[in-house]
Amino acid sequence: MAELFSVNEAAAIAEVSPETIRTALEKKSVTPSHKRKTGKAVRHQFSAGDVLFVKVLIEFPFPLSKEDKLSLAQILARGSRKAAHWSREGADLVYRSGEMQVLVECKPFRKTVAKNLAAFRWGRRRVVSSPEVLGGEPVFRGTRIPLQHVASLFRKGIPEQEITDDFPGLSPRDLEYARLFSRFGERPGRPRRRLALQRKPAAV
Repeated sequence: MAELFSVNEAAAIAEVSPETIRTALEKKSVTPSHKRKTGKAVRHQFSAGDVLFVKVLIEFPFPLSKEDKLSLAQILARGSRKAAHWSREGADLVYRSGEMQVLVECKPFRKTVAKNLAAFRWGRRRVVSSPEVLGGEPVFRGTRIPLQHVASLFRKGIPEQEITDDFPGLSPRDLEYARLFSRFGERPGRPRRRLALQRKPAAV
């Protein structure tokens, strides 16, 4: 079964904001490989190739035409070697038109996505949840350290060394996942309703 990611997960792995991806979806600049309907809502799901395409598209220094975006999606997300004026040569992209040839270096983007994918996969195996531990709060396996708490420290800008000192039981890979998790946005949907407390009339 193909590994698929939500908008928030794809954004964290590509190191862009979820809003950036949602805007690209609205403009149809990005068309993920999969989508599913949940009631009236449509949930887009991204493959690893889709995430790489998003990263390259967002980092591009100038606007691309619709044809160029479709061509890059064919190469980066669908695995084609060539599409229209674009082709893949090793880790990079090459644009050819007549005698003009432009090389687009993609190795840094591939490394970023690969690093974050590795952290994501590690965390999915490393973080567990059990009703018997902190009421089911996701924790790092073999510890009582909540993932959400460590992620919140990264959100607050606490230096990694300080977090390491506070939680010596966490490995560098654990911290890498917590940092990645800290970039996950809120899941789309209706905001939670606030708990309403009503005072009952006193019994007579």
